[in-house]
Amino acid sequence: MEALTVRRVQYSEDLLKRGDYFFVEKRQPAITFKRVPLDPPQGILERIWWRWFGKKEELKQIIEIVWPEYDAIIVNCPQCNQPCATSKEHRIVSVEPLTIETPVTCPYCRTLTFKVTEGKLITA
Repeated sequence: MEALTVRRVQYSEDLLKRGDYFFVEKRQPAITFKRVPLDPPQGILERIWWRWFGKKEELKQIIEIVWPEYDAIIVNCPQCNQPCATSKEHRIVSVEPLTIETPVTCPYCRTLTFKVTEGKLITA
């Protein structure tokens, strides 16, 4: 079992050494509004009533989900030095010092699983 101290970097481009990590905050969805014209009714009296008093257009709300939908950590693998990101299943307990509740598996090595607790990266 090996322990490596993790170091937080300000930008994802600064991920150079093993154990460096970057925190990606959850982003709020982008909300826009669009005016959509309504079709007139079919009956003659309804159409006259609609033309004088009816609603001609409707305001629709469009919610666009922006990545990431959740808080994520990108950490360099202690073995291959490639970036590994957490998913929705990983629970981030704290960012400073970094603590992730669920172990992270490197998608490049596929054999290395590591746990991050209190700023220490522990490989099994």
